Amino acid sequence: MNNKIVIPISIIITIVIVVFSFTQNEIIENKILSEINDSSEINDSSEIDTMIDKIKQDKIENDESENPYKPAEREWIQSGPFKIDRSQYALGEKLFVNVMKLDENVKGEMQITRIINNTHSWIYKTIPFDGSKPQQNFYISFDLFDKRGICTTDQLIGDWEIKFVGDKGEFESIMFKITNEIVPGKYNRYAPVC
Repeated sequence: MNNKIVIPISIIITIVIVVFSFTQNEIIENKILSEINDSSEINDSSEIDTMIDKIKQDKIENDESENPYKPAEREWIQSGPFKIDRSQYALGEKLFVNVMKLDENVKGEMQITRIINNTHSWIYKTIPFDGSKPQQNFYISFDLFDKRGICTTDQLIGDWEIKFVGDKGEFESIMFKITNEIVPGKYNRYAPVC
């Protein structure tokens, strides 16, 4: 008879403990989530306000400068299915490469190179292309990078070329220039790094 009473009581106690445990876990999770959301909203809001203030200040400084920065119009220089949006870029602007429909047999790589003189250049970035795979448009940023030995803006300013190296070699190079002008708000990004 004792077994008949002990078993149902132990089952009821187990159920109560399990339900209590789940309830407590849910309460704790909800409290933690609400604290996280409250603190992230405060941080996000203040970070956004700070960023907006910086953008406004940069715009005011640019507008009041002797030679205000104004992005150049898009020109779309093309070689085969490859196009870039301008022939000249300021430091801080990104080069936009538009890749139109490639023949599925066309494969190779784009070598973005800085021209040193008539006989020398160095490769800044290499990007593969393959007509048998979907191609995407992309942006290229020109930055200082101490691990690659790009320490000052002097190494970025000048004449550049996109060479198309592939099994067919059918595309002419695209030439462009990077000027010594720096986009407002990007000055710290171009301080010497080594």
